[in-house]
This record gives sequence, structure tokens and C-alpha cells, in this order.
Amino acid sequence: MAKFPDRLKELRIKNKLTQQELADRVGVNRVTYTNWENGKREPELDKVIELATELHSSLDYLLGKEENNVLDLTPEKVSQMKPDEMEQVQKELMHNFMSIFEVGKKKFGTSDEEMEYIKAKIFHDLLNDKNPTE
Repeated sequence: MAKFPDRLKELRIKNKLTQQELADRVGVNRVTYTNWENGKREPELDKVIELATELHSSLDYLLGKEENNVLDLTPEKVSQMKPDEMEQVQKELMHNFMSIFEVGKKKFGTSDEEMEYIKAKIFHDLLNDKNPTE
């Protein structure tokens, strides 16, 4: 996670958050958060997902695996994409969703069957322009 501390700080500043505010949002003390941002420690995967969510970032961007944050794409940028670029964005977003589902499954003790139902419900509703929380 060599780029992780830099991305963490970059995104925190971009989102106009203090270290204390972000630490509070993900449920850790400020010293723990500071150690992540300084590269002295690495968070557990569930905390990485919480950080990415709070910072409006894809996991791959936060972790330094991608140079562009797919969650920063505007409708205008998307409309100008070539098909191969759009396919790459779709793959990154799907990877992001699946990582979140896997961590949620472990964190909340969800069975495979329950998780498949949740995925199906979310994706069905998204494809039909519904809010999955309704």
C-alpha cells in the first residue's frame, strides 16, 4: 500500500476534513488515523472501505492501484469515453462493489445465500432505476 498514505491525505484534504473528523467518521482515534496517513500502520480492509466511502473514492484509487478515481467521473466525461475506457470503468466499479460486499459479508456474518439475495436486489433495482433502500 505504498501510495495509500498519500492518497488518504490527498482525499482528506480534498474533502475538507481534519484528521480528527475522518477518524471519528470511521470509528478510530486520531492517533490511529494519523499512523495510517503517515504510513506507520495499515488499516484493516473494512476500515479501508469505510475510508473510501467517506472520501468518495474507489478502493483501487485509494489503494494506489488506479491513477484515476472512477467516482470522480462526471456525466460529461462518461459521455466522451471510448468503449474500451467505459468497459474499464465498469470493471473497476464492479470490483469496488464486490470488495464491499465481501467485507460486509464477513463483518456482519451474512451467509452466501443472503449475500446473493442482497446483490441481486441491489443490481435489479439499479437496472430498473429504483432506489435499493426503498
